[in-house]
Amino acid sequence: MVLGLVVPAAVSFVFAAIAAYVGSLRALEVYFDPNQDSVFLMDDRDPPQRP
Repeated sequence: MVLGLVVPAAVSFVFAAIAAYVGSLRALEVYFDPNQDSVFLMDDRDPPQRP
């Protein structure tokens, strides 16, 4: 019974850890590549325009 709970939890944890690792590698790749653009790295020095 305990094994029936631990195994799915461990598989889910490993999947989430791998997804977080891959996501952070992708974010760092975009951050350090001058040819790629990221939504989070846009130049927002001007205040937003209000209608």
